[in-house]
Amino acid sequence: MDVISFFSRNFAMPIWACWERSNYLRYYRQTLKSQYDPPDVILARQTERMREIIQHAYNTCKFWRERFDSLKIKPTDIRELDDLRKLPVLTKSDLRTRFEDMISSAYPDRSKLTLFTTSGSTGVSVNVYADDACTQFKRGVVLRNDEWTGWRRGERIAAIWGNPKMRTDFFGIIRNLLLDRNYVYLDTLKMDEQSMNEFTKQLLRYPPGMLFGHAHSLYLYAQYLHSRHPEVQIKPHGILATCMVLHDFERQLIAEVFDCRVTNRYGCEEVSLIASECERSEGLHVNSDTLYVELLGKSGEAVGVGEAGAVVVTDLYNRAMPIIRYEVGDTAVWAGRQCSCGRSLPLFGRIEGRVADYVVTGKGEYISGISLTENFACKVDGVAQLQIVQEDIDKFTFNIVKAHDFSEITINQIKNLVQERFGFNATFNCIYMDKIPMEKSGKYRFCISKVKKDF
Repeated sequence: MDVISFFSRNFAMPIWACWERSNYLRYYRQTLKSQYDPPDVILARQTERMREIIQHAYNTCKFWRERFDSLKIKPTDIRELDDLRKLPVLTKSDLRTRFEDMISSAYPDRSKLTLFTTSGSTGVSVNVYADDACTQFKRGVVLRNDEWTGWRRGERIAAIWGNPKMRTDFFGIIRNLLLDRNYVYLDTLKMDEQSMNEFTKQLLRYPPGMLFGHAHSLYLYAQYLHSRHPEVQIKPHGILATCMVLHDFERQLIAEVFDCRVTNRYGCEEVSLIASECERSEGLHVNSDTLYVELLGKSGEAVGVGEAGAVVVTDLYNRAMPIIRYEVGDTAVWAGRQCSCGRSLPLFGRIEGRVADYVVTGKGEYISGISLTENFACKVDGVAQLQIVQEDIDKFTFNIVKAHDFSEITINQIKNLVQERFGFNATFNCIYMDKIPMEKSGKYRFCISKVKKDF
């Protein structure tokens, strides 16, 4: 038995949760039981939460009150989950342009809310506030699903991630020692050989219970170990891949290198966890604990089993900024069956979209496409949508959809980021368009690299 993990799981985590007045462990234990509820019980619970959030949104949010009134719909007209289709989908543009009007008047003190900022694989930066009760409940659900990988809470985690947020204050350091167990990460914005070599030394020094990260980042690191250090043995109890499509060939190599099953996860900052695989890996269980999910065709109709549909989510818990019928920007397919694990949560057969290439710099650094998209979209003003195309090692094209506040400052911000990320020799040009074009497959790609990779 790992004594330190046992101490962290049974003493440090409960004590810390009590100190920070968080109920996430209680929610975690609650959802351990509810995941096996029959489908009708799950639907009844979702329906009750949906009615409550609809009424709350109408009563306290200018945006939703105007939307309901313009459609001549009352909150009481939406009694069943299917009635949500009376409302149009909520877009990223809505979140950007009506941000203030979407915040609930029931939460005047924003210092008590959590702000989530994201661009994701869609190239559009948006902000969403969440209240503490919502944040802690989702934290409990995520913890439950983390253990589906084979990892147990209290065990050390290593991450391959872009823009990692590490607290360096006193309590942050103590938390890292007691709860996160010397959490280490490899920054996907700088995956050169030196960084990956140092990360490997850290993993050998502090063996992780879980290896977590961008799907393609994990694959890239597995390739590095496979080709450069085949003698190294790092065997976590669980591997969690997220943020982009996990291809079969990637899953196979990652599992082979680390001698561990790979678990796929899907989510976004706006609503947190959307779906994830369990220990059977027969599909991705939808997070019905906090969301109601629809898959829609081009005309807005619900798609059938086996058909790809746009992912549209309703957040059943976020009262600070109600998110109702939000179009995430990805596509998925219903499995049309129940997983053999016995959980009755709805099942995606697969996730489509979230395809992002990697950029290789003149210094030999490999940078995650999704990290770049997030980095540029969150730090550049005046851009509604952005596509990064690497034409050559030091040559880039930025396809830009202008926002209302686009200016010369925007170009200077891009120039500074290009030099910071790709070097002073890098050049770029901007092409302005009305919208970023889709691929023939119907998917968006917001980072495209035409440079051949060495491994």
